[in-house]
Amino acid sequence: MPKGRLEAFTDAIIAIIMTVLVLELHEPTGGDFAALFAEWHRLLIYLVSFLMLAIYWNNHHHLFQAARSVNGKVLWANNFFILSLSLFPFVTSWMGDYFSDLAPQVTFGFMVMAADVMFFVVARNLQQVEDGNDAVGVYFNRYWKSWASVGANLVAIALGVLVRPELVFVVNALMLVLWVVPERRIERAVRS
Repeated sequence: MPKGRLEAFTDAIIAIIMTVLVLELHEPTGGDFAALFAEWHRLLIYLVSFLMLAIYWNNHHHLFQAARSVNGKVLWANNFFILSLSLFPFVTSWMGDYFSDLAPQVTFGFMVMAADVMFFVVARNLQQVEDGNDAVGVYFNRYWKSWASVGANLVAIALGVLVRPELVFVVNALMLVLWVVPERRIERAVRS
């Protein structure tokens, strides 16, 4: 099957999710900077969540730029990937209201871990369809980012439960450094 419809559908859904994410931001209760500063955690959560969604989109784009076709397994894996991303506005809003509480923080951690796992499943299924396509295969050749992300998610959740709930958010925010730069080996393989 051609990949174009899957890419267009995913692009549209992620754009909608990003739009809904900003709609969950509410204006400060006053007209001064003190009122704005009182909302610092909501703005930070929004920025981190937006950046996460942008990173997922960038890496999804790079992965599918390397692919030539998809099958039913890739379509279903991609739908579950989108499902995990669609929870961002809900969990981000909940965490904004109860930033220091365990349940929203742990839910955020599991949501991010689900997105990481589902991105890996999409890529793995795409690799099976694209057997022999070096540009897609390079994703799994010495590829440690996905495993490091899931491991960091588990550490974040454990730290949140055992030490302080906010550490789930902090560790996941720090983990973005791994993903800001898309996989350059895929870019090189696509060019060649």
